[in-house]
Amino acid sequence: MFKGSKKYIFFLAVCFTGLILLQYLSPKPINWQLSYIKNAKIPFGTSALYDVLPAIFPSAQIANGELPIYNMLNNIDIENHNYIIINNVFKPDTLDTRELLKFAARGNNVFIAANSFEGKFADSLKLKTDNFFNLGSIHENDSASLLSLTKYNDTVKTNFASPSLKNLQTYKFTKGIEGTYLNSFDTARSTVLNFNGDKKINFVEIKIGKGKVFINTLPEAFSNYHFVSKNYSYVYKALSYLPNQPLIWDEYYKAGNIKSDSPLRVILDNPMLRTAYYLLILSIIFFMIFGAKRKQRIIPVIEPYKNTTLQFVDIVGALYYQTGNHKNIADKKITYFLEYIRTAFQVKTTIYDDAFITRVTNLSGIEEKKVHDMFYYFSDIGIRPSVTQEELLKLNKMIEDFHKLSKR
Repeated sequence: MFKGSKKYIFFLAVCFTGLILLQYLSPKPINWQLSYIKNAKIPFGTSALYDVLPAIFPSAQIANGELPIYNMLNNIDIENHNYIIINNVFKPDTLDTRELLKFAARGNNVFIAANSFEGKFADSLKLKTDNFFNLGSIHENDSASLLSLTKYNDTVKTNFASPSLKNLQTYKFTKGIEGTYLNSFDTARSTVLNFNGDKKINFVEIKIGKGKVFINTLPEAFSNYHFVSKNYSYVYKALSYLPNQPLIWDEYYKAGNIKSDSPLRVILDNPMLRTAYYLLILSIIFFMIFGAKRKQRIIPVIEPYKNTTLQFVDIVGALYYQTGNHKNIADKKITYFLEYIRTAFQVKTTIYDDAFITRVTNLSGIEEKKVHDMFYYFSDIGIRPSVTQEELLKLNKMIEDFHKLSKR
C-alpha cells in the first residue's frame, strides 16, 4: 500500500523527530498565568499554601470543593466549617450566593481573597473594589509624571490593624500585585482587619448571622510566588482569623480551572502531544493526496436492521416498574430528558444555574418558575437514595407537561 511513498514517510519521520527534540531541549518559559489552583506549581498557583494547610489547621479535615457552591452546600446541614476561596475575581450566581450566605449564617466561616467582587454576592454585601494604581489623571505625553507614579506604585504595602498581629515591618508585595482595595462595604456589620500603605482597607470581617465572611483583596499574597518569600507570615496571620475546624478548599472558582469538554483535551493541553497530533493529521493529509489514485471498492448495499427499540423500551420499563425500582426509572427519565434538552435547545445540562434556566425558558416559552421548579426537583431526586411511586409519577407529569407546553 505504501509502495512509492517511502521517501515521503522518511521525510515526515525526520521532521517529526527533529521537532520533538527541539521542543524537548528548548528552555521552558515561566508561566505567569493567574491560576490559584492547588496543584499548580507556577508562581501564581497555590500548591505551596495547600500543602501547609494541615499545619495551619491541625487535625482538621480538608475537603476539595470542585463543584459550584450550590451543589456543595444545597440541602446539606454543615456546621463549624471554614470555606476558603482564592481567585482574582469572585462572581458567583444568585443560587451560589444564597447558599454561601446561608452557610455563613449557620455559624460557619467564609474566607474569600479576590481582586474584585461582582454579581449578586457583591451587591448583597455592598462590596466595591478600586485600584490605587490609577493612571487616568496622567496625560499620555507626560512621561516624567507617568514614570514617577509607576515607580511609586510598584509596591503594595500593607499591615494588620490588630496590635497583636501587626508586623514590625510593613509587608511589601511587588510582583503581579494589582493593588486593589475595598472602596465600599457593609460598614454596619464589618470590622477592618488590614490597611495598605495609603490607609486603604483591603481586609475586613463581616458578620452574617452566627458566622463570618472575611473579604481580602490581596489574593496574590496567597500564591506560591509570595507565600514562599519573607511575607509568608502575612498568610498565616490572615488565616489565623479562621478557627481550627474542618474546611472546604475551593477548586471551582479558579482562573486556571478552564475545563474543556473536548475528548482531545488531554492531548491539546500537552505541547508535545499536541505537536504529535497535528503532525499525525498532516501525515494523513499527505497520504490521502499521494494515494488519491487508489480505486475505491464498491460498497455493498446492506439492509437496515428493523427498529425494535420501542418494544425493548416497553418491556424494560414494565420490568423496572413491576420490581418497584422507582429510583432507577427516575434517573433514566431525567437522563433521557436532559439529552432531549441538549439536542433540542443546544445547551449544556451540567449545571442548573440562572443562565441555564433563563435560556431554557426563552427557548421553550414556558413560565420560568415552572422550569426552575422542574430542574430543582431533578436535583432533589438525584441525591435521594430511593424514590416513591408518587414522586415518580410527579416527575413523569412534570416532563410530560414540559413537552406539551414547549414551543419546540
